[in-house]
Amino acid sequence: MLQRLLTEFLKVKGVNQATVFDDRGKLLSCVGAEGELPQTERAVEMTVAALDATHGHRFGDLQEVWVEGEAYTMIDIVTPYRIAMLSGEAGNIARWRHAMDHVRPQLATTQEL
Repeated sequence: MLQRLLTEFLKVKGVNQATVFDDRGKLLSCVGAEGELPQTERAVEMTVAALDATHGHRFGDLQEVWVEGEAYTMIDIVTPYRIAMLSGEAGNIARWRHAMDHVRPQLATTQEL
């Protein structure tokens, strides 16, 4: 089920890879180009840094992290125990977020196998 949900993200312009992992960095599911490994370690490091910044300054809860440059990354905290990451190039990252909003309930409730 997760594979099918993540495949929908590849239809969004610029998204090359969609990944879901848990709060410990354990890969739950990933779709993308063959032979391309998801950068879950980098995503966990960015999420931890962002959590530290928000908690240290009392900015509230962290919902997502956007990284824009030559490559784009969007990390979404679906639940405290489930994190989604979209990666790609030259896309409209706001559309990525819009696509995430549409499948967030399913990503949050799909059981891990």
